Formats: sequence, structure tokens, C-alpha cells
Amino acid sequence: MKYRIVDEENGPTLVLSDQLLFDHRDLFDTAIDKLLARKQPKVVVDMAGLSYMDSAGLGMLLTLRDRADRAQVAVTLRKPGPEVAELLDLACFESLFTIERS
Repeated sequence: MKYRIVDEENGPTLVLSDQLLFDHRDLFDTAIDKLLARKQPKVVVDMAGLSYMDSAGLGMLLTLRDRADRAQVAVTLRKPGPEVAELLDLACFESLFTIERS
């Protein structure tokens, strides 16, 4: 997993690329810490550059959601690619997150 945080007009965006796998959980936790430290009411996770995500990646997104909820921060998932979008759909994540598909 590679990431960067970009400050956009509507709040910070966590831009993910490569893959989101079980082995990346510590790095993802670090990214969450940095993202939520911005103390904005909304954050975005840009998934356009994410080529693959396993079930642990789903769990990491749930961790982000839980921590964001406690901080009263809304989370939006943006532009998941076809494979990642299919996994999000199978896990019914549209009921847990706002997902911007385009």
C-alpha cells in the first residue's frame, strides 16, 4: 500500500494506491491517525489507484469508519476500480459508507 494525504477544498483526502492487504494494517493505522488529526468534519478515501484489496482491507475500512464515527467525521469512499468496487458491493459497504463511483 502506498498513500498520501491531500488537503482539498472539502477536507482531507487519503489517496491510496497499489494494494490494500492484511500486511498493511500498521501503515493504514498510521494513515488514519494522520487523516483524523486534521480534525475536519469530512474525509475522503480516494481508491482510484487501488488495484486490489483483500478482506482484511475491508476490515481496515471498517476500522477507519469506527474511529471516524467516534471523532464525528463522515467518510466517503471515492472512485473504487472495478475489482475493488465488486468487493465493496459484495460486502454491502454502500450501507456503511457514501461511495462516489465517478
